[in-house]
Amino acid sequence: MLKFIKNDDGLSLLEVVVALLLIGIILISFFALLLQSNKTTHKSNVIMDATYVAQQEMEKIYNLAGNASTYERLASGYTLDENTSNPYTSLPNIDKTYTYLPRKEEKFTYYLTLQTFSSLTYKNAVYVHLEAVDNHSNSKATMENVYILGGAK
Repeated sequence: MLKFIKNDDGLSLLEVVVALLLIGIILISFFALLLQSNKTTHKSNVIMDATYVAQQEMEKIYNLAGNASTYERLASGYTLDENTSNPYTSLPNIDKTYTYLPRKEEKFTYYLTLQTFSSLTYKNAVYVHLEAVDNHSNSKATMENVYILGGAK
């Protein structure tokens, strides 16, 4: 047993190859982890950008709602899609659904849907559903809100 401990001959070629193989396996697993982390970070940044531009677009619609007397004023910059049927909705008292053609810009495409209420209680309210979709990665952000036309009175 002491013979192996006091071996001054150095490392054999087999020991060096095994050590390099183990180091390679460990490094490959770290590189795979770093690569997946980079992909996740990029996807998160794209979703965050989509959320930011959707929020900006909703703020524009909110600002229009204060002075608007009809739902058409909320959708300035969008073209009404005459060929779309009303999608399902989970909101009560929905009167009509207005779907607009996608508005494509350089980096994002916006999808807007407005719904009006039939009840007199919600007479001036409009439900706004907006999706901002990244044109390159198809990542999307969805914003929804109910706005009172002409401001709260």
